[in-house]
Amino acid sequence: MTDLGTKEIKYMEWNLNARGGINYEIPMFITKYLKEADLFVLVEFCASKGWDRFKDEMKEYDLYCSPYTSVGYNQVCVGIRRDIKYKLISVVTKDICDINIPEFLQINIMMDNKELSIIGTRIKTQSDTKDKQINYLKNYLKNIQRFICLGDFNVDYSNLSDKLLPVFDVYGPRVYQGYYSYVHRRGGTSGLDWLVSKNIGAIYNGYIDAEKSPYATYDWGFVIEENGYGSKKEDNYLNIHGLPDHAILKGMFKI
Repeated sequence: MTDLGTKEIKYMEWNLNARGGINYEIPMFITKYLKEADLFVLVEFCASKGWDRFKDEMKEYDLYCSPYTSVGYNQVCVGIRRDIKYKLISVVTKDICDINIPEFLQINIMMDNKELSIIGTRIKTQSDTKDKQINYLKNYLKNIQRFICLGDFNVDYSNLSDKLLPVFDVYGPRVYQGYYSYVHRRGGTSGLDWLVSKNIGAIYNGYIDAEKSPYATYDWGFVIEENGYGSKKEDNYLNIHGLPDHAILKGMFKI
């Protein structure tokens, strides 16, 4: 059994581009990448066609999903590797139909005599309520003693940190070093996927680019022909239905 109090935990966060589950099938190639992590958060996710196969492929993980509402609404999925020594306390979800509340899933666990909340979130873009959603999240997180929140915040680091620092810590890859997690339709890139935390012992990038980006990294290695991307590269606008269009945010943390 793994003791999270002494061992580093590899995490991933990934926007899967399910677009509310409309004619969506979970691409099975994602399981190969997710299995590199001890903990993962999937946003813009939908437990639709392929869900049973996905569960079978990921049977070494406990999978938690926010409720399915209807076609057109996304879910959040959190996976925790089963050989990690932890106790589930509770699962918390929010009304995703409310445009003023972000897509949200909170898993409260106990490990090494410490309570930790693992939160997955996505700030919605369908309406002009980004600030309201982030403020809602900020006020909600104030009441949690220890958490790690992973998600697609749909704002850059400067905007997010202006709203959340110094109450919480905000981490991510160094965008000024050329890192980005999304390519826009009309060109240009942005870092949109971040980690927000409180009372976490250490958050760091333990991969080979740590010197360039010490806290986290974005991984575009999945954008290859065999995964359905054809000749597209990571710096192209990835408007392919059913395939992830954000980089994988990944790194490590210790409680």
